[in-house]
Amino acid sequence: MNNRYLFYFLIFTWFAFSQTKSRLSNTQIADSLDLDGEHSESLIYRNLALKEKGHSEDFSKLLLARWHYTTSCILETEGGQENHKKALEHSLKAREICDWIGTDKNYYFRYLVNNRIYHQNGWLDQWNNALSEAKKGLNILLDTLPDHHIKVLYLLDDLGFLHTVTDDPERANTYYERSYKLYKKYHPEEMAETYVNAERMAENYKKLGLRHEEFRLLSENEAYWMDDHNKSDAFFYRYKTYRKLAEWYHFYGNFELAENYLKKEEQLFDTVSNSHKKNEKQRLDKRELSQLYFNYAKLYLNSHNEEKAKEFLDKAKQQVKGATRFYTWEVKREIDLYVLESKLSGQTYETASELLNKAIDLAKKYKSQHYTNPVPLQTELFQLFKTEGNTDQALALLDDILKEPEINDNLNFQLNCQKGTLLHANGDMSEAGIAFQRAIQFILKEGTDANFANLDIDDIKEFYNYHTLEGMLLLGDFLLASTRKNKPQKGLEEALNIFLLSSKIFDNIYIGDTYNDKLYEYYKTLESGLVSCLEIEPKSNNIDLCLQALENNASKLTWSKFMYGKYKHQLKIPENILKEELKIKTLLNYYQSVLYQNKRENQITADTLTIRILDLKKKLRDNQEFIEENYNNYYNRSVAEFNTTQFRQDLNEDQAILKYSFINNYLYAFLLTKEKSSLTNLGNEKGLKHALLEYISNLRTFNSNPKIPQELISISELITHHSKTDVTIIPTETLGFLPYETLIPNYIDTDINLNYSTSLSLYQEQKKTIGKKQEFSVGIFTGQGKDTSVDPNFLPSVDKEINTITSINEASIFYQATKETFIQKASDYKVLHLAMHSNIDNENPEFSNLQFNGKDLLIGELYNESIASDLAILSACDTGNGKVTNGEGVQSVSNAFTYAGVPSTLVSLWKVDDKATSTLMGYFYKFLNQGKSKSLALKLAKKAYLNSDIDQELKHPYYWSGFILSGNTDALIQNEFNYWWLALLVIPLISFLSFKRS
Repeated sequence: MNNRYLFYFLIFTWFAFSQTKSRLSNTQIADSLDLDGEHSESLIYRNLALKEKGHSEDFSKLLLARWHYTTSCILETEGGQENHKKALEHSLKAREICDWIGTDKNYYFRYLVNNRIYHQNGWLDQWNNALSEAKKGLNILLDTLPDHHIKVLYLLDDLGFLHTVTDDPERANTYYERSYKLYKKYHPEEMAETYVNAERMAENYKKLGLRHEEFRLLSENEAYWMDDHNKSDAFFYRYKTYRKLAEWYHFYGNFELAENYLKKEEQLFDTVSNSHKKNEKQRLDKRELSQLYFNYAKLYLNSHNEEKAKEFLDKAKQQVKGATRFYTWEVKREIDLYVLESKLSGQTYETASELLNKAIDLAKKYKSQHYTNPVPLQTELFQLFKTEGNTDQALALLDDILKEPEINDNLNFQLNCQKGTLLHANGDMSEAGIAFQRAIQFILKEGTDANFANLDIDDIKEFYNYHTLEGMLLLGDFLLASTRKNKPQKGLEEALNIFLLSSKIFDNIYIGDTYNDKLYEYYKTLESGLVSCLEIEPKSNNIDLCLQALENNASKLTWSKFMYGKYKHQLKIPENILKEELKIKTLLNYYQSVLYQNKRENQITADTLTIRILDLKKKLRDNQEFIEENYNNYYNRSVAEFNTTQFRQDLNEDQAILKYSFINNYLYAFLLTKEKSSLTNLGNEKGLKHALLEYISNLRTFNSNPKIPQELISISELITHHSKTDVTIIPTETLGFLPYETLIPNYIDTDINLNYSTSLSLYQEQKKTIGKKQEFSVGIFTGQGKDTSVDPNFLPSVDKEINTITSINEASIFYQATKETFIQKASDYKVLHLAMHSNIDNENPEFSNLQFNGKDLLIGELYNESIASDLAILSACDTGNGKVTNGEGVQSVSNAFTYAGVPSTLVSLWKVDDKATSTLMGYFYKFLNQGKSKSLALKLAKKAYLNSDIDQELKHPYYWSGFILSGNTDALIQNEFNYWWLALLVIPLISFLSFKRS
């Protein structure tokens, strides 16, 4: 017996002294049992109450109404379609009796009855009836209770759910947001209820086109349900959140994480299944599995794994085989499967259109009963017509779709942009312009003027999704085409501004991780539009604006990792947070090592291991983002936009930055100096890439005769045809494998110094780095022992290299260094020198490694560290080589040190003879100790190497040109005497001038 039962028992006992004992005893006990959900036991007392004598007619009727209510609850609890129908009949009978009595004294009981009526309508998929009844229930409650009463909030949540089911997402979220504020203010202990609603709110944001709000809510939801709390059904909400996150990452284009969340959902299926009532288990299992298999099939189809897509499509079909279409999910799943099947690559146009028409017909047929929306399906058919070149059919269908009342503003914008593009392709520029003007009206905030030349992100609704971005890019293309045809200045301004606005929409979609294929495709489309505008009018100011937009949209993974690694040591972070980070990193490194070992031994890796790694990566990222947002000024710096004008102002007079990119089948270079920015077309991409690969191959072959191909001359000329001597190269794609100095005739004897970085934003931060340690401390790490050659990976010249360095600098030497020793000691030194082999894994860059003693140090492990050193010298082979990834360039060992916060790295682009390496390194340290900048020290080291008496064959570019410097070029030692000598010269001069005047 719980407290509520005891309370009612005491109340009934007290009333027994003044009321008829049998009447109060049976009714009060039954009421108490109903409140506790003990309906079967309650019915015993209801039956006894009905047999009581001496009641008024109204009270006898009320007892009968209560009997119907309890019977209804029993049937609903038992579940099943027939039971729900009978339950609803009893509930309606209970209300009918209450209406007949017509008294105002039974408000709460009327609310209870009404509550059951709308729930039972819901169980029977009669959602409009349920919605109507729930609104009645809210009115009943608000007549007697304040709006913040917990029962009112429960009903607000139910109204949010019912509006969600009946496809009114905006009104649904109005109810949810209203209840959320009241929960937070009056019932903070009940906040779990708001997270129960979050999954539905996220779905509504998705329908409204507010994908960034959807992701925010789902991320918060995942974090909440992963924590310890008292809800026994937390597993179910985790299950649903995993499904929604899988869908979101699928939309975003991160198929790896989408698959990971589907696998996590699948792992929870048995637990969810076991929670179903026995008489509903089979049906609900089919519902859940059909959705899961459909999501797998859709994911694999979009990630170009059609074999798996077909496998899961067949599995999903099996789950809906023999469906009666009584339940909404059965109809919607059948529709989904028609659409998915229409997209299989083997389908003919006729079959695909037939399948889509089946889906459309089904949606129209069940629109009123199951709230199926034919518009998205008609849109799919429109896309099929468009792809097949059936423009007239596409336009006709589009006009029909645009007449549908269900279309929201976000979809109206997208479809009108599509219409404008088709009309443009048909040569009807006037009608196309009207379509685009109509489109923009749907996403403008109220009171905003549709002036394409001045439109900004604050003027439009927050529809930050790929469809909005695509529509805006189509508008930009149209305006650009109009400009090329008619050449109006206004048209160019409009086109440029729309592309700049598109970049801001892109920035609100991109969440800062590695570019996926979808993001990269849109980035390149955006880049193409901006550069096309610049080709018409390449003014320096416009170049700055475009470059600024592209840099703010560029992949931020390396930059953000560097920022965290660089500033973490300066932040006052609580010990418990640091311990949590260390725990996550330790687990992550362990699982990565297991995965790496499995690969080396050709073992098949279990899915659970991959899931665990992805989970830990996300958890580590969340932990680090928490630190970024809550400690010191790091976060403010990390979210600051890149500003091209400010960047140029910060350059020295002799500095030039060259940023390369392949755009529209050509290689372009942005040249930035203190005075101006410019853009140059350097030639056809295909011919240039072919010549480049052949040239690099010759450089990497020690007995070749490398000659500069004609196709690469334009790259050389752009570097040399200006007066700047300090040149930073920001390469793109395969250009990241090229030592640019080999393109410059007699580079060693010129005044030009070259160095490299991967982005303008990263270089800006690398340049800001001030040396962390005053003394020139060097830590030398090698995996081999001193004077031993037993190890098959033994490098004969390492001892010579170490001796040369220690003759110039004091250094700590770690022979037979383990990776644990390196991680522990690295931050103690200004300069890290690693003399060892490396292995590059182009398939899985995180498995590239440095060969320490015992176990290899995986690059994936280094990604998660923070190292407080100023320069990492990787005299290991191939440390600048690796896989080219979208947006990030070459994923090399060098990048891993940048991730860890080291602002400068010296690496090799290919495997180099260790004898030549040891000689070159000796010269490099010599010039560093003379206070030369790092880039000049490397150049002088190469010059000294070439002028030395080393064997002539060792002077081939293969031996020396592959070493490049990336990042901060500042000298490690400042020449302190210069200022004193200057003072000694100036003081006598001032005295002499003063004497002359007198």
